[in-house]
Amino acid sequence: MDVVSYKCPNCGGGLSFDIQRQDWRCAFCGGGFMLGDLERDEPGSQAGQEPDIAPPAETYGEDAAAFSCPSCGGRIITDRNTAATFCVYCHNPTVIASRLEDEYRPARLLPFKLEKQTVVDALLKLCRSRPLLPGDFREYARKGEVSGLYVPFWLFDSDVDATLKATAQNITRWGDSNYRYTKTDTFRVERSASMHFAGIPADGSAKMDDRLMEALEPFDYKQMVDFSMQYLSGHFAESYDVDQKDAAKRVMPRMRSGVEQLMRAQVGGYTSYQVNQLSSLPKNTSCEYVMLPVWVLMTRYHDKTYTFAMNGQTGKITGQLPLSWGRFWAWFGGVAAAVTAVVCAGGLLL
Repeated sequence: MDVVSYKCPNCGGGLSFDIQRQDWRCAFCGGGFMLGDLERDEPGSQAGQEPDIAPPAETYGEDAAAFSCPSCGGRIITDRNTAATFCVYCHNPTVIASRLEDEYRPARLLPFKLEKQTVVDALLKLCRSRPLLPGDFREYARKGEVSGLYVPFWLFDSDVDATLKATAQNITRWGDSNYRYTKTDTFRVERSASMHFAGIPADGSAKMDDRLMEALEPFDYKQMVDFSMQYLSGHFAESYDVDQKDAAKRVMPRMRSGVEQLMRAQVGGYTSYQVNQLSSLPKNTSCEYVMLPVWVLMTRYHDKTYTFAMNGQTGKITGQLPLSWGRFWAWFGGVAAAVTAVVCAGGLLL
């Protein structure tokens, strides 16, 4: 099957995952259903009515394909990585099952825990804490386009053996009426450790800004569930286009940085030290393909697009806000005037 649209058993309306209730709801009759009621896409399943399935896709080169909406027959144009979207004609949620097969099927998924309005509220709160923000940007933020997106991620686990060699000094100073003395004791310091890293994330989408995604960490993996396509219904989703080999190129430097911080923290009790050698050897490295929830808010302000991302589980938000240069120079002028006044007052006192 290529495209699946999950239907309400009561009225035939499209079903979407309801974040607040953590079940699936029909926008037309208000019916609610649990995951077990909808698992009909698995081979051999006999539970109730089958979901609507559209005919195979028509391809447009390597970057796009056209699917027929299972609900209204309209054409859904997607890029090659889209795994869940909406029909532009009837707005029914649609899951492109053929892009979630074999190696593109995630092992687990973290469902959205926070609703759409949360990202708008979080951004407005962030705006209120920025005195140099343009005064009218809040209104643009309030009207920004918000999308719920399941982002493909690779989670890496690895054991690491690390060694550190350093030269350390303890310096003691004292004096008497005639001389001042300095004593330097030099030590050779060696440390070794074995450590385990679990769940280091790297987003698998080339479209997503890596720094933006890293800023959303951490996610609580304990709330993850086994992957089911039904969770994607009502949200956007993408399959990965950055494979685990390329994702590892971003993860390994992060791991080495973590190793260095941990090893340096083991050297204490000295006045100073210099690291001569620090080595780390990853082993038993493995990774898991998952999908994590991200709210994306985009707004256009003065011919520039501003993108903000929010962790769909914790509410942590990140993005770059515009700067009001008028407010900046007014603030700078006020600070400069205050400093000048203090200096002048000090001069008069002299």
